Amino acid sequence: MTTSRRSALKALLAAPVLGAASGAAQAQTPALMARQPVLPPPGEVPAWPAPNTAPPSTLDAPHQPPSWSGPVPTDWVDPRTGHRVRRISPDGGGGKPYFYKNMFLPAKAGAPDLMVISTPQGISTVDLKTWALNVLVPDRNADLMFTGRKGRHVYYSVTEPGEAQLMDRAKTLYVIDADTRRVREIGRIPNGQVNSVNADETLLLGFVAHGSEPLQPGVADPRNRRFDQAEYAALGPDGKPLNFARAKGVRMLQRWAARYPMEIFVIDMATGERRVIHSTNEWIGHTQFSPTDPDRIIFCHEGPWHRVDRMWTMKVDGSDLRKTHTRTMNFEIFGHEWFSPDGKQVLYDLQTPRGQVFWVASVDLETGKRVYRRVEQNDWSVHFNVSPDGKMFAGDGGDGDMVAHAPDGKWIVLLRPEPIVDEDPSSDKDDQIAVEYLRSERLVDLSNHDYRLEPNLTFTPDGQWIVFVSNMHGKNHVYAVEVARAA
Repeated sequence: MTTSRRSALKALLAAPVLGAASGAAQAQTPALMARQPVLPPPGEVPAWPAPNTAPPSTLDAPHQPPSWSGPVPTDWVDPRTGHRVRRISPDGGGGKPYFYKNMFLPAKAGAPDLMVISTPQGISTVDLKTWALNVLVPDRNADLMFTGRKGRHVYYSVTEPGEAQLMDRAKTLYVIDADTRRVREIGRIPNGQVNSVNADETLLLGFVAHGSEPLQPGVADPRNRRFDQAEYAALGPDGKPLNFARAKGVRMLQRWAARYPMEIFVIDMATGERRVIHSTNEWIGHTQFSPTDPDRIIFCHEGPWHRVDRMWTMKVDGSDLRKTHTRTMNFEIFGHEWFSPDGKQVLYDLQTPRGQVFWVASVDLETGKRVYRRVEQNDWSVHFNVSPDGKMFAGDGGDGDMVAHAPDGKWIVLLRPEPIVDEDPSSDKDDQIAVEYLRSERLVDLSNHDYRLEPNLTFTPDGQWIVFVSNMHGKNHVYAVEVARAA
């Protein structure tokens, strides 16, 4: 590392704490808006590479979150897209699991098709035909984790009170049958987080860091309950507050450089026994079981994406540990990975390089076959997801501070793959990357959404609706948008 790079890294690692009240995200100032490019008309592909629309890294004024007054609508047709949107959560608000975590119950003859969400009353089921809510776990301290794929089971935890951050407090793990409402205590973990259950519901999967500090120094639990995720704040070298995205980058870099010892563990559903399957000083996250193979796991090395070999897979016994993507250019980044519905592929956000060329990529875990699907700058999203039949993708958008610096990116978008056929297809080789284009359709206007809350979108099992969370009406609420345009 050169002296200049070492000095820059030290400056980032020493970035001072900024109080949450100082704000974080970049305001849309007239000067910034003047730099935003004029996009080509619909149907024309924008020029490559993406225009450099990066906002300044520091703020002259605190971020002002969007505001909303009046009643929160329950059912409407988005006037800018023509798609029907429903509010699912009650008046008090609600939340949903992270984008890759299952929230739907397997179909059962004679029983309603259900999904689960968090509500102020606890954990509630939602009838996917009538949208009726029913409280399943009447405990405000119950944290919804995910649902099973074999039985109609809902998994949740209750964290013990204390001053330590959430990851460092003990949790009791439970599972409830959504039909009989029978609750079973699985066991207790002294610290860490459980992220997934395997396909046959015999093992839980989690991870833990030992001795780690909060991402936001001086705050034991940095989760602002308005956004239900970590807040980030820091000052730049000029003493001004960094915007949200860059403050997050500073805190991510600090955490990555700390090299705390971590473990990935499984818990036996029958006995409650905890078993460590992988130990490392890398920063671990996104531990996931395959939806179909009870022995296959993916996980990531967290940290600044251009500095880490992020995506990994292994078997539940710790064998077959391997990377699933290898960087081939400077500032190539990739992440927010998830399994395809059939469990055969890992899908992920890929940028070649960062902030310039955007893809939804996939790799087949058995054959190694890769597909790169081109995404336009305004369609880049914090998270992508795929329909249950694998034929459509969707994204939950992003604001101008984020890596794409999209001038008009605050939308829920539907993305339909189209093959890109060369004029000489006989030259194509099976061992090379296949390329597609994702044609977008806007579903929901999120111009009044504050992206410090990630929408975390998910398709319903029939592929007809997309469920997401938003603060566009003030409180966090769970919504669903219909994929088909309203009549």
